[in-house]
Amino acid sequence: MVSVETILSWVLRAGVLSSAALMTVGFLSEIPLIWAGIVVLALTPLLRVVIAGLTFLSKGEWIFFVIALYVISVLVIGIFL
Repeated sequence: MVSVETILSWVLRAGVLSSAALMTVGFLSEIPLIWAGIVVLALTPLLRVVIAGLTFLSKGEWIFFVIALYVISVLVIGIFL
């Protein structure tokens, strides 16, 4: 079974690489993909915390789940402000 840390590292890696690819294509062509790359880059940490929070919930670690919910709310507020 793959560990949660491995999954989280792949999520972060995939987010950064896909964001870089979108921004590069957007910069080199006339297709407006730069903003899509920025959105992917902004949502990558949020996805990481969501996965961690769901892992804590599945293991019954309520305190860490509540902390993850708090971090998610701070990230969502930060994205929209």
